Amino acid sequence: MNRGDRSVVTSARGQGDRFWRECASLRPALIRVAGRYGLEADAEDIVHDAFLRAVGYPGLDLDRLAPFLMTVIKRLCIDDSRRRNTAQQVASHPRLLPSQVADPADTAADRDEARWVIDLCGVCLSERECFVLLRLGHGLSHDEISGQLGTTRRATECLASRARCRARDLMANRVRSESVPGT
Repeated sequence: MNRGDRSVVTSARGQGDRFWRECASLRPALIRVAGRYGLEADAEDIVHDAFLRAVGYPGLDLDRLAPFLMTVIKRLCIDDSRRRNTAQQVASHPRLLPSQVADPADTAADRDEARWVIDLCGVCLSERECFVLLRLGHGLSHDEISGQLGTTRRATECLASRARCRARDLMANRVRSESVPGT
């Protein structure tokens, strides 16, 4: 028991046993109220917290103890509900979720594949076009890519379209030149 808890018990003894008898008689009803307004699993903790707040409240009229405790319990339940809702919203927000840890083998394979595509396309694709194609291949949206490039969404879409068309043409030309015998 720390020093703060001792002062609460001392002030409760100063009020007499009547305070604790009142609390004991109100406890079952208060637990039902706390269970109705909050989580049933936390109802007893909320009631005990309300008792501690009542003990620490100077000049509390014991005839008004029941309404005081009801009000405190309802407010504690609301606070707890708000706290849980906020935690749930934060935990499920897509930008606040931890990033997916990529497998090092997948990362190395992606880099090798990107180098292979760039080597196949040669220098005909600009650096920006390669960047857009690689980012699209990794599942980023046009909005996210435009934010990284500092362009508009429409400009990024045009750049991606040109890059895909140019890469398709380059790959088709390369396949045709490699499949023609005697060249």
